[in-house]
Amino acid sequence: MTSRYVTLVLYGMFALVALALEVRSRRSRSSIPSLSTVFTRIMRTRSGRVGVMAGWVWLGLHFFAR
Repeated sequence: MTSRYVTLVLYGMFALVALALEVRSRRSRSSIPSLSTVFTRIMRTRSGRVGVMAGWVWLGLHFFAR
């Protein structure tokens, strides 16, 4: 098992957990906020917008820069 394989499996598990939480949040009377609600709350402040932009930059540098 290589480190690349372990990394891909961990990212896949993270994506599945995120998808499961999103599906669960869409049920009626759920205490878990949906992803759109979370981003709406984050983007209300300047520091939140800077944090989201920093996250996009980090993703771009690590996944798309070759």
